[in-house]
Amino acid sequence: MLFPKGGWEKDECTMEQALSRETIEEAGVIGSIECKLGKWGYNSKRKSKGVCHECCMFSLHVERELESWPEMNFRKRKWVTVAEAKEECHVLWMKEALDKFVSYQTNELRNSRTMVA
Repeated sequence: MLFPKGGWEKDECTMEQALSRETIEEAGVIGSIECKLGKWGYNSKRKSKGVCHECCMFSLHVERELESWPEMNFRKRKWVTVAEAKEECHVLWMKEALDKFVSYQTNELRNSRTMVA
């Protein structure tokens, strides 16, 4: 299970620019940021072992799927339900991000119904 993530490149001025690049590179999708879900700390298992990294997670409304993307030979894109994602995911902070995503979507749905009614 992968949530696109990574660092900022030198030419990126904002977190949003880094997010856009990472989602294209790792998942082959283009979209617009809906909201920031939160910030988590985690220890990298591959790079700089023992160093705590900070990660911000966002809800992304996917507007386009690319047929090819930079890391497609290393990563496969697979759409799953939130329940399936939580079942496949074994990382606590990623599960917390999924819970926040569900909460955000539920509130958005509730607000849209209130506005229409």
